[in-house]
Amino acid sequence: MGVDKGLIPLGGKPLAAHVAERLEATVDEIIFVVGTDSQADSYRGLGGRVITDAYPSGTPIVGAYTGLTEAHGAYAFLTAADQPLLNTRVIELLFSEAEGHDAATPHWPNGWVEPLHAVYAAKPAAEAARQLIEANEKRLRRLLDALPDVRRVPIDEVRAIDPELHTLMDVDTAEDLELVRRLIGEK
Repeated sequence: MGVDKGLIPLGGKPLAAHVAERLEATVDEIIFVVGTDSQADSYRGLGGRVITDAYPSGTPIVGAYTGLTEAHGAYAFLTAADQPLLNTRVIELLFSEAEGHDAATPHWPNGWVEPLHAVYAAKPAAEAARQLIEANEKRLRRLLDALPDVRRVPIDEVRAIDPELHTLMDVDTAEDLELVRRLIGEK
């Protein structure tokens, strides 16, 4: 979209603030991982701790590594700042499913997974992400492949909680933003 999507206004506040509000009751801490110090300034005050990428490449795997390394809990939910319709019941399901495993993620019948809507065991996932970064891997999806014990939650279990799968919706286009505005009742 040519702009920092997390800062796009929706209902009078940035998309990232909606994400933080949805997560507040479900997680112990919220960490925004951003690419630069100037970007960090824009995220301060949106409802979480703000840190910059540990490596300068700014790829999603670097953001995941940085956040997982900084997380205080044993498990961490990884999402994006442009997913304002997160469903807390789905996130709670993923935390429950991840317990005792390296991660839990929604799983589609075609084999696709949702690495930016998943719960990870923070320490093992951070180490796997570090190894992927050192191997010059840029795709976040590979993090789930690198973990030996991932609970793949059938998408129908997610759909049972969120029939329209709004929790997975991200804002990639102007049309997506317009749809989210309609869904929240913004005029």
